[in-house]
Amino acid sequence: MMTRHLLAGSLLAAMTGGTVAAPPLEAELVGAFFETEQVDVAVSGSVVVGVTSTAVQGGKSVGSLLLQHAAGDAQVCLTMLSRDGVYYSRNTFRLPEAGAGQAVRLPYRSNLRDRLDGYAASDLAMRASAGSCEHGTNLYYVLGAASGPAPAAIRVFVNSFGATDVFYRSAAHGLEGSCSPIAEGRRTSFDHWCDIPWPKDGAERVEVGIERERYGREMPAVTLTLVLQPQD
Repeated sequence: MMTRHLLAGSLLAAMTGGTVAAPPLEAELVGAFFETEQVDVAVSGSVVVGVTSTAVQGGKSVGSLLLQHAAGDAQVCLTMLSRDGVYYSRNTFRLPEAGAGQAVRLPYRSNLRDRLDGYAASDLAMRASAGSCEHGTNLYYVLGAASGPAPAAIRVFVNSFGATDVFYRSAAHGLEGSCSPIAEGRRTSFDHWCDIPWPKDGAERVEVGIERERYGREMPAVTLTLVLQPQD
């Protein structure tokens, strides 16, 4: 058990680019774990389907998910949705009371780990929003992975709802660019991703707008606030 905790601390240090840190605290699942696989899934009305760092590599990362606990948030809602719409999960986690400002691990005890391992980074959108799953919010934790590489960018998975062009923009941090369409395979749940460069100013939170156009005609934009993990 001690070896496992030491390894987790080393991985967290590698992710944050600093010295060896204490093992991350762990969130607590609220209620029964919910996940499902079904062929016909109703697509949600959310434009933002997933928010992670590029350190998260699809289904292989679900056992090592980390977030930076922001003060004032007692719970988070973690959802996972496969691009083909077959896999879906939605669970509320209670964050440690003493964990504000620290890395917290989300224990994802799936009964379908073998199936999840087959989902690549482009196939599985993960999203951790502030509060319980009963309350919607535009505040998202940028999920990291203790076992992944140091994140180079923030990755936002988008359901464009028929847009021909999707963009991201953060005026305060001088970030803007085009999002990448996913051209192959089923795109039931999302069809674009936006790789947003990690802010170089050390910001803890970043406000980003996701803008869409259909043949040059603007569609409603979505603004989200992202809670970042420290990189130093």
